Amino acid sequence: MLYQRFVRALGDSVLTDLETISVTTKPLDLLCRAPLPRKVRLYVFNCTDHPSERKAGDYRIQLRLPGQRRRQRACLALDPGVLVLLAGYVAEFDVFVFWDAIAHSEFPYSKGIQVSATTVHHAAIHGQGGQRREVRRSGGYPEQVLAVRADRLVTGLRRREELTRQSLLKSPIRSSVT
Repeated sequence: MLYQRFVRALGDSVLTDLETISVTTKPLDLLCRAPLPRKVRLYVFNCTDHPSERKAGDYRIQLRLPGQRRRQRACLALDPGVLVLLAGYVAEFDVFVFWDAIAHSEFPYSKGIQVSATTVHHAAIHGQGGQRREVRRSGGYPEQVLAVRADRLVTGLRRREELTRQSLLKSPIRSSVT
């Protein structure tokens, strides 16, 4: 469902035929056409406003990869030349949220990552919203979170690609990625 919604929102920009691949495993590797990067790797999770959040009303995803067990760490597959997307989908607003995949590339079982309700609601109303948050890794890392309504997904992915490039140039954690 999540992959299908994502690909449907990208429309003709996606060259990969979902009928020929498994859409039940993470990640989903896509081939795309311009203006998107040629290779996109998608990790997408349901994004919910769970009542146990630190800040009431915030949305979050729970990072767990297939086969990952309790007390086991996992890593996102970061490869040169591939735009890696760490995303959440807020179905009630048809909004995708994109976090900095590099900042969350290594994580413990069921790690929660948040986005403010204001950012999600802004995207639902205006098409796009963003926020800056500190990641508690490497002494604090400024992360730019982007939320986009599904009908603005192509523009949103281009913006996420730009934010990722900026992150790589400024990142104190990039040495572990390159």
